[in-house]
Amino acid sequence: MALIDSVTGKPFPAWMLQKQAVGGANLTGSRSAISTLSMEWVDPASVGEMLRSAKQGNSQAWHEFCELIEQKDLHYLGVLSTRKRTVSQLPITVEDAGSSPEQKKHAEFVRDWIAKGILQRSLFDMLDAIAKGFSVQALQWHLEPGNYWPEKLIWRPQRWFDVSYQDGETIMLRDDVAAGVTPDMQGAVPEMGFKSIEPRTALIHRHSSWSGLTIDQGLTRAIAFNSLFKLFSNRDWGVFVQAFGIPIRVGKFGRDSTDDDRATLWQAIVSSAGQLGIMIPDSMMMEFIEPKNGAGSNSVHEDRCKWLDEQTSKAVLGNTGTTDARQGTHAAAVVHKQVQDDIERADAMLCAHTVNEQLIRWMIDMSFGPPADGNYPVVKIGRPDEAPLADVISAIEKLGPQGLKVKQGDILSRLNMEPPAEGDIVVGMIAQPQAPQPAKDQPAQVKPPKQLPSRDPAPTVHDAQADDQEQQVQTDTTLHAQIGRLVSNHVRVDGPYVIDLMTQRLAREAQKPLEKLTGAVRKEFEQATSEQDLRDRMDALGLPTDQIQEVMEHYMTLAELAGEAMMLESMKGG
Repeated sequence: MALIDSVTGKPFPAWMLQKQAVGGANLTGSRSAISTLSMEWVDPASVGEMLRSAKQGNSQAWHEFCELIEQKDLHYLGVLSTRKRTVSQLPITVEDAGSSPEQKKHAEFVRDWIAKGILQRSLFDMLDAIAKGFSVQALQWHLEPGNYWPEKLIWRPQRWFDVSYQDGETIMLRDDVAAGVTPDMQGAVPEMGFKSIEPRTALIHRHSSWSGLTIDQGLTRAIAFNSLFKLFSNRDWGVFVQAFGIPIRVGKFGRDSTDDDRATLWQAIVSSAGQLGIMIPDSMMMEFIEPKNGAGSNSVHEDRCKWLDEQTSKAVLGNTGTTDARQGTHAAAVVHKQVQDDIERADAMLCAHTVNEQLIRWMIDMSFGPPADGNYPVVKIGRPDEAPLADVISAIEKLGPQGLKVKQGDILSRLNMEPPAEGDIVVGMIAQPQAPQPAKDQPAQVKPPKQLPSRDPAPTVHDAQADDQEQQVQTDTTLHAQIGRLVSNHVRVDGPYVIDLMTQRLAREAQKPLEKLTGAVRKEFEQATSEQDLRDRMDALGLPTDQIQEVMEHYMTLAELAGEAMMLESMKGG
């Protein structure tokens, strides 16, 4: 039973059923796997001729040069690979086309394919269009009714294709049959032939580096002569190092030396210096003219190579800060990072557009048929716009006390962490119980501290019982004043230290009852099934409020004593 294409209503092409990716290499035809171009034959004139020929629709030699310059110019290779790898590692997400069950089904189908990693592995090859203007990846489909998706995306060299000079946009496949080549034409050199690329046979990505037609695109056009000149400077630098980087040995012989003496001298020179040695008569003089400031100190070649590399970095990455570090340029580095992020987002957007317009549409149309409303799931490549993590933490620290509330899950997701499960070993600081608040902020059920005996003069009573009460009051007042002066003296001498001691002692003594209180309340709160059940559990809990009350009364009495003693001392001094 033949598989029927739901889009055209016809059986799938034979090449698709046989899982043969189109546009492969042929040994003797126009799509040879062997490139014959060598850098030894390249000069500025030949590069200019390649560029002119490419603009006229014959870019085979030019694309061979593009491959060659990436291999020879290590700086260009580094910055170009950095730009491609940055995008190829970005997260890929899928948005539903709508809320209907059918649209959700389509989006889930695309997510399942994304999860296989096929697209992620192919992004690097897709971004080869940055250097050459376009990239082609042949498709090998998984064929199953209602389940069609690309199993492989196979990169094809750009020299096997060309851009039509008629419109400057259409990508054509080099083909011998289109040129009239037949199997019986042994050794014939046919005219160049092209044929169009059938839909769904290849993913074609166009990557514009500037406004213009595809036939004029590709960053290698901008840096070709820059890299070529750097290779020339590098060659001259090698000659310079060979001439002046190694000292030359000079052997001198006298007038009375024999041939054997001269042969022995020459043998010594060659043995110690190779070819970097000379032999002259003792009466002769040879002067060696070195570069300014001595051999090896002339950096003109190095400076030129560095400058040319900087221009390449500007063309590919938009800046030089990510390739050449300099001291004291933190602000500039921040700006350079922002420029690099802008380029990353633009590259990711172009890749996502190609994937949505070609792969996603073909997958949905072949598997489910074209959507009735014409809306397809949308693939997005890139990181969401998020504030830096340091800014988020700073905002929480400053705005948290002002009432800002943030979900714990959001913070953990930014840190790539998960909340600890029950039984996990937890690493980190444990929140300490807060110091008790002043009496006016205490809950209503906490009793106020016990009142001290009044320090006011007792009324005059002319009986024995009144005299006894007056004597007791005077004794309590004297003891109270003595304790108050003692505390006051310590506070005046080292006030903050004493206050800290009192606070720490209070926290330690209140910690155990507080832990019993909070732990018990938390347990009952988690197990309660309703509000009324929670009230019943709290009533039956019997919380240790008496212990907390006792600690609070004790330390508030000490605080009152210190305060009153200081006030009395001030009044006495006045």
